[in-house]
Amino acid sequence: MSASPEDSRRLLLEAAGLTVLGTPDATDLPSPGEVWLSVSGFLVEPDATVALSTPDWAARVDEHWLRLSRESGLFAPDGTFLIHVGGRGMGRLGWALVRWEGDAHLAAHLTDGPQQPEFVTMARDGRTSCGVTTEEYDIWLVRSAPVPEEGPGS
Repeated sequence: MSASPEDSRRLLLEAAGLTVLGTPDATDLPSPGEVWLSVSGFLVEPDATVALSTPDWAARVDEHWLRLSRESGLFAPDGTFLIHVGGRGMGRLGWALVRWEGDAHLAAHLTDGPQQPEFVTMARDGRTSCGVTTEEYDIWLVRSAPVPEEGPGS
């Protein structure tokens, strides 16, 4: 008997070094598909790139992802965030709620084939996201920064 897609995803995320906390109630959040479109659309420009020919490409991708995620406020105070894995038959699943662990290695594990990391992450409040996609010769990292809230006099 084979594992369910949810079990396969949990095992994959745990292998990447994340603590899996379950499935969030995400009815008021952007869907994974909406976030994928925001990071892989035709007119999207990357915030960082890593050439596929880079010997330590996975470590470089992880460094850029962590920096962009921290800068944009992706992590909740308890280190949690949402993630969606694009490959390995998991695309139809919704968000997974996970906790960042300091020794996590996302790019090497969350792939759709050799050297093809494919995942999107989003803050629990849905205000910011960071996606990793593989293009022709590069791995792209694209984030959406929080939208400033308008206050009096704006």
